[in-house]
Amino acid sequence: MADDLRKLLDHIVRTYVVRDELIAIDLEASASDRGESIESDKKRAARREFDRADDLADAFARGLSQAQAGLIVLDDRDKRENQIADALIQFLVRADLATSRAVELEPNHYRYRILIDWPKLVSVARDAGIDLDHVVRRSTT
Repeated sequence: MADDLRKLLDHIVRTYVVRDELIAIDLEASASDRGESIESDKKRAARREFDRADDLADAFARGLSQAQAGLIVLDDRDKRENQIADALIQFLVRADLATSRAVELEPNHYRYRILIDWPKLVSVARDAGIDLDHVVRRSTT
């Protein structure tokens, strides 16, 4: 995976995904929860999200390359397409950088239509010091 796309993925995980997880932990904590326990939960949540990014980094890069027009259609019965759908939903849809719709094809199997909000994603990439248009064009050549 291109270093810049991994840098973008890490930025999204840190800025959006982990932040949302930490907020959820704070909101779910009761007054009787010990501070060390809450901090431990937060560290585990952050590690889990970065581990997931490690697992899905290549699929994330393939998805961005395939979705240059903004829309990508993926079938979860295909292992590669399912990984791409998982990556894009986990890191872009969850961060409100894309939208998705699922249509059930057969029991427990779906076709995902994922529409990337490229202007938003380009802005997020710029915040991370990345020229996304250049990186995505380079990854498809």
